Amino acid sequence: MKISIIIPTLDRPIQSKVLISNISLLLNRNVELIVIDDSKNPMELANLSKDIKYLHRGEKLGVCSARNYGASFAKGQYLLFLDDDDKVSEEWLKDFLAASKSEADMVFCDMITTKYGNGEKTLEKVEIQGSKLIKQIFIPGAWMIRNDFFQKIGGYDERLKYAENTELFMRAYQAKPKFHRIPKANFFYFPSIDGGSKNLRNMIDSLQLILNKHEDYLSNHVKFLYNQIIGVNYMRFRQYEKARICLANALKYKPYKMSTWIRLIIAWFPFLAKRIYTETVNPVK
Repeated sequence: MKISIIIPTLDRPIQSKVLISNISLLLNRNVELIVIDDSKNPMELANLSKDIKYLHRGEKLGVCSARNYGASFAKGQYLLFLDDDDKVSEEWLKDFLAASKSEADMVFCDMITTKYGNGEKTLEKVEIQGSKLIKQIFIPGAWMIRNDFFQKIGGYDERLKYAENTELFMRAYQAKPKFHRIPKANFFYFPSIDGGSKNLRNMIDSLQLILNKHEDYLSNHVKFLYNQIIGVNYMRFRQYEKARICLANALKYKPYKMSTWIRLIIAWFPFLAKRIYTETVNPVK
């Protein structure tokens, strides 16, 4: 078996058009289809097909845990992770199956992102030059990974609730993988407005973990960016001392960044920071 498709789901009713349409499209394609359901009440997927490997855990343990759990059962040479609210084209699986012949460690396709609210569509392309990945797409569904390579790099870090795919790629790149690109936009991404990645506490904790874990690997630009993001979010939580520490750390990497100096000054004046940085961030529409 060439490919195992792993779909985590949580509180997604069986009537979900997107989830069921994807499953129906992928059935009987000579692939392994694994659904990990962390919902309290199990779905009746057996009524849809007995070919689905349905794993009901009944407890919200996180998407990283769900993907690793599904991968532990997977028998395919390659793993394709798919979220339960994104869509694939009819050519998606066919093209990934064809690309598996490349024996690459990671295979990518292009992606179309549809913005929440206004429905604006953006085409995002992967760029590979020789053995280097110049522009990547982190969203699961737009890439697949060799099963043995995924296990070699340790799978997902289950402590992360934000940027988990970015961190997985960091470890993957350090192992110097072979890349392959499918020059088609076969995957359709619909960003969630209320997912775990929108939780500011998740963002702080996960970015701080990545900074500590990959200190020797991250570029100065990324260290600057992550420290600044954490610092701004600490201001939203009204933790101004921590905000000042992180913003000062950011300036170590880009000492002439005037906008960061302004943020650091604001962090010294809580009454001003409260007016500028709200405790919530409105979704982008």
